[in-house]
Amino acid sequence: MLLSALLCSCGEKQPDAAPRLFSQVTSVDKLVLARMTISKMATVSDDNKGRGGASLRDIAGDVADAMKVGSRVAAYSYDTYLRAYIDLSEMRPDDVTVDEKSKTVTLLLPPIRTEFAGRDSGIREDHYRVTGLRSAIDARERASLKERMNESLRKEVEEDPQFSERLTRAARAKCIAYISALMERDGYRAIVEFRGDRPAEIS
Repeated sequence: MLLSALLCSCGEKQPDAAPRLFSQVTSVDKLVLARMTISKMATVSDDNKGRGGASLRDIAGDVADAMKVGSRVAAYSYDTYLRAYIDLSEMRPDDVTVDEKSKTVTLLLPPIRTEFAGRDSGIREDHYRVTGLRSAIDARERASLKERMNESLRKEVEEDPQFSERLTRAARAKCIAYISALMERDGYRAIVEFRGDRPAEIS
């Protein structure tokens, strides 16, 4: 009877750990892994006059101001933020494979993506000098300058892959460390793979 009981026990199928581990990994839909701050600077000076307006009033104001005695020099900057994330809700149950013999879990994760994550509400005044009869740099001019800075920065980031590549590398390392630690709690070694070799475009 004892031998029979042992044989029955050995013949019992072990519960599949894959669904449980899949549930653990996908308990968070959007996992933010890395952030980057990008600073943009622009100047207002006699060499780049103009309020950026298209109306005749703006143009006339620029011409009249340029004829006054004195100079205008100012420097402004502000920060824009990027982040890298992975959307774990895109995973499917068959993306998690468990090998009980070697206590190994192989996970196929969605690609790491990057996106803009906001910007400063205002711009910083790093330098300001208006002399003589020249008009002060007003709020409208600063707002126009900020919008042009933002357009220029977004274009630079979208056209230069080094920003997303650098952020994605950092995010990939953090993701592997996170998943490995999660699997180690259950006694498994994680093998982490990602769909696609190149990061998605910044959105």
